[in-house]
Amino acid sequence: MRNRELKAVIFDMDGVLIDSEPIHFLVEQQLFRQFGLRITEEEQHAYVGVPMREMWKLIRTRHSLTLSEEQLLAGHKEQLIAEFSTAEPFEAMEGLRELLSEIKNRGLKTAVASSSPRQLIETVLARLRLTPMFDVIVSGEEVKQGKPSPDIFIEAASLLQATAGECIVIEDSCNGVRAAKSAGMECIGFYNPNSGNQDLSGADRVIRHFSEITGGELQ
Repeated sequence: MRNRELKAVIFDMDGVLIDSEPIHFLVEQQLFRQFGLRITEEEQHAYVGVPMREMWKLIRTRHSLTLSEEQLLAGHKEQLIAEFSTAEPFEAMEGLRELLSEIKNRGLKTAVASSSPRQLIETVLARLRLTPMFDVIVSGEEVKQGKPSPDIFIEAASLLQATAGECIVIEDSCNGVRAAKSAGMECIGFYNPNSGNQDLSGADRVIRHFSEITGGELQ
């Protein structure tokens, strides 16, 4: 829980900055069919917020895939970049730009801490014209353990030169909320119906629109 003046706001990307989980689900389902996998909707939803490498590691074990992690990752990353580079419409989540402007006007720092590959994060921010609004990017590729481990948020706070108690995290997944709370940070759960069946009960509170974040929470 935040125990001092706020210094930084850390955002997840998929399902928070952009309503992108449907694109991820589509690409994953294409890959599952390609590899002859029968993945239930429940299992697929459980991978929301988990880095790609960890997802394929789990799938290889559970479904006895013979392809290497590197082969699976390369194919997944290539298809994701292609989809995200051309998908239309491609818009920031409603209310996000206004919230980012308010955060910046208050002199606070910002970060994206996403399980997606850095190349994908940079593609999304560039297409949304939001790159200048973020001080730091940390991807799931750059930490030892992905969400729900706290590593990615600890690394983001370090790069922002902030303590855990000076940060708020905004997350749409159960894995992300668990990671934020394990890092000792205040967490706002962002309910996105397109992110699958996500248990956000571990968050300090849950919102459905960025306008619900008050000025008092940014102090």
